[in-house]
Amino acid sequence: MNRRRRASGGREPRSIGDSLKAVTAGFGSRGRAIDLNERWTEAVGEAIAAHAHPERLEAGRLTVVVDDPAWATELRYHSSRILAALNADSAAATVSELHLRVHPGTGQKKRL
Repeated sequence: MNRRRRASGGREPRSIGDSLKAVTAGFGSRGRAIDLNERWTEAVGEAIAAHAHPERLEAGRLTVVVDDPAWATELRYHSSRILAALNADSAAATVSELHLRVHPGTGQKKRL
């Protein structure tokens, strides 16, 4: 036990998720994109995530590709909640806007 305490400088162990957030925060917008991909399903829910995926993050504007106009409407309706969820506990730049692009047949295929 003393060996573990000395090796970590006496600090409590951190979760892998917390460690990854700390590392990706130093990557700027690319690190934020990695973090967004990891939290996308949690932020939007499994039903929406099956039909929409983040494509690009530039200057706070997140472009999201949806596979049907109905899902674009659903995302617009929930945009405030989604933005709050994506920005929760963020160490990097925030997402201030969702830009939706309809591209039939895309679903979850591609990530940032």
